[in-house]
Amino acid sequence: MNSRGTASAERPWRALTRTLGLAALCLSFAVVPVNAGQQAYIDGVDVSRWQGKPRWADAKVAGVRFVIAKATEGTSWVDPEYARNRSRLRAVGIPFSAYHFAGPDTTPGDAIAEADHFVNTARLDRNNLLPVLDLERHYDMSPADLRAWTAAWLGRVQERLGVKPMIYTTPAFWVERMGNTTWFADNGYPLWIAHWTAATQPTVPGVNWGGRGWTLWQHAVVGGLDGIIGKVDRDRYAGTTLGPLKIKNNR
Repeated sequence: MNSRGTASAERPWRALTRTLGLAALCLSFAVVPVNAGQQAYIDGVDVSRWQGKPRWADAKVAGVRFVIAKATEGTSWVDPEYARNRSRLRAVGIPFSAYHFAGPDTTPGDAIAEADHFVNTARLDRNNLLPVLDLERHYDMSPADLRAWTAAWLGRVQERLGVKPMIYTTPAFWVERMGNTTWFADNGYPLWIAHWTAATQPTVPGVNWGGRGWTLWQHAVVGGLDGIIGKVDRDRYAGTTLGPLKIKNNR
């Protein structure tokens, strides 16, 4: 079972990546490694109900410096552990944010409804890290329709919170389902790239995200982390301080 979606939400991009291979993607699109000289990272994790009830004080001692927790999916679903994670993370002083698992469709107003559901549930404020759109489903929408849906969701959250949300995606999804667009990079939306097979740096779509590179990198899934039972996604922030990632510094 994957650690981000619901019980029925398998990640199609994992199978796609295994089948096509990263080399095949690179032959067809301009996806290049970035931040090659970057050595300093801040380590964090992302969680959902599949990680149960983490002991965040223990995880902090183990080196977890930030957390992004699943809050919502679609227009009504709420992760049953989000409220607890939000409360406990605040209590132990780990910087955190929330993500929305996108369920895009062509129903008029769907993107706005999903965005409002996320903002109302996540209850992020100026002390949190940037909100996130987890983009890995397409439901056979065309790249143009999916780009329009994504822009509408991001725009609504930006309107309500005053900051540009981050986009979580994979090289394969962005290339195949979003047309490898650079529009979102060019308009200032940061990238959280998921690439588990990279040895030292992730592959970045959207022509090196418009030349801006990645902000977060989900680089592995591991077990045995103090405070968290089972496997958990591990993330890196490309910097030495989380200040630029906080809502209050991006308004």
